Amino acid sequence: MNFIALKILTGDRAKYLGLIFAIAFCTFLLENQTSIFASILKRTGSQILDVTDADVWVMDGKTEYFEQTKALKDTDLTRVRGVNGVEWAVKLFKGYPVAPGHGPVSSPHVFCSASTTRR
Repeated sequence: MNFIALKILTGDRAKYLGLIFAIAFCTFLLENQTSIFASILKRTGSQILDVTDADVWVMDGKTEYFEQTKALKDTDLTRVRGVNGVEWAVKLFKGYPVAPGHGPVSSPHVFCSASTTRR
């Protein structure tokens, strides 16, 4: 029975090669999309991983995701600084300023992140 199935599969050379190509192409697409997904996840947390001085992150209560740029209010920052055991607390500025470009090309976007670190 296996011999008949193999004969049917390889009987038409064009269909067989098309099947092999389709399987290989689908495997490539699957791996490609997986690597894109993994890199997006890595980029999402990279800003948290880059700031190694912070033990605890405090965000606005209405923040839905990390990339959202909602500034922490000064009153909230003062409350965080007032917690026992907090050595220092500062705001982390994150924005996308636009650098002026020359010519007909639109201005490129530049990522900017700043924090004052005290030790």
